[in-house]
Amino acid sequence: MICLFSAHTWGETKPVLNKGKKWRIGYYEGGPYSEYGKTMKTLIEGLMDLGWIEKQTLPEFKGDTVKPYWSWLVHNPGNYLSFSPHNAYSADWDENTRKEVKTKLLKKLKSGSLDLVIAMGTWAGQDLANNQHNIPTIVLSTSDPIKAGIIKSVEDSGLDHVTARVDPSRYLRQLRMFHRLVGFKKLGVAYEDTADGRIYSVLDEINQVAAERGFDVVKCTIVETNVEDSIADESCNQCYQQLSRQADAVYITPLTCVDRQVENYVKIFNAHKTPTFSLVGSVLVKRGVLLSISSDSGYDKQGTYNAEKIAAILNGAKPRTLKQMLADPLDISINLNTAKKIDFPVPESLLKIAREIYAQ
Repeated sequence: MICLFSAHTWGETKPVLNKGKKWRIGYYEGGPYSEYGKTMKTLIEGLMDLGWIEKQTLPEFKGDTVKPYWSWLVHNPGNYLSFSPHNAYSADWDENTRKEVKTKLLKKLKSGSLDLVIAMGTWAGQDLANNQHNIPTIVLSTSDPIKAGIIKSVEDSGLDHVTARVDPSRYLRQLRMFHRLVGFKKLGVAYEDTADGRIYSVLDEINQVAAERGFDVVKCTIVETNVEDSIADESCNQCYQQLSRQADAVYITPLTCVDRQVENYVKIFNAHKTPTFSLVGSVLVKRGVLLSISSDSGYDKQGTYNAEKIAAILNGAKPRTLKQMLADPLDISINLNTAKKIDFPVPESLLKIAREIYAQ
């Protein structure tokens, strides 16, 4: 039976060297995505708080950035960690590139030239959560690592060298909140009709809440993997035009087209007076989406959590023994300008409990 540390009791997290040498850290992402930048920023800040990296102000990245903060880490590693330009990989959301990167990185991991690797997102987690190496792997920023086959369960990753963060009910809580606030009868969702795309867009959770609450789900499929950005963007544009006509509200899931073009899609939603909720957090509320959870509180909490896990592993903790459950806070984020444009009546009680209010 796996014995899990409870929250805040990871074991030692103090900065230590690896037999007098710096720990060699690797990084792998499926491709650039704005959430990865936020995740890396708060992780680094967490490592600063623990003393692994010298405290200083980090740059801000907007939108999709390839291997976010890696170049900064190469030049600001601190006294305990080592970050090489050659130890960070991105598959650029291309299946062929993904195969090449996986082969190269697994070869490097088997050689023992890395001490820990950060697997950012579902693709990276799927490629590294296996028995083809035994280097400690911390999987970050995945929609559902259990359904994606990255970990075995909330309680057990299934592999001694792997750990991930999971919150199995967070999207159910979001959807129930959205329905409670808006009361829609038809919920629209755009997604890519692939195994990963259906996981990213939490279709199972959407269907579950629809059955509970008695609303219909209006679906529209897009293409964004292995195609030019312009093709993906037009695919999303057509879907959101369709959903705005056919649905009472839209649940915006993690799509790279949304990262690039959300302001244009918001114009579509506003023209049809369609309430929207972002799965990924308030970064899109700031850009015009009506509602989401507060990213600020969630990312800060995750940053501390992820930094403590890395610190514990480098102090000798087995990744498999570390607590994987971390619940998202359900703090509300709302854009009042959007609410006004779509004639959405904002309850006074909602304003009182909202953590982030945008009114630009």
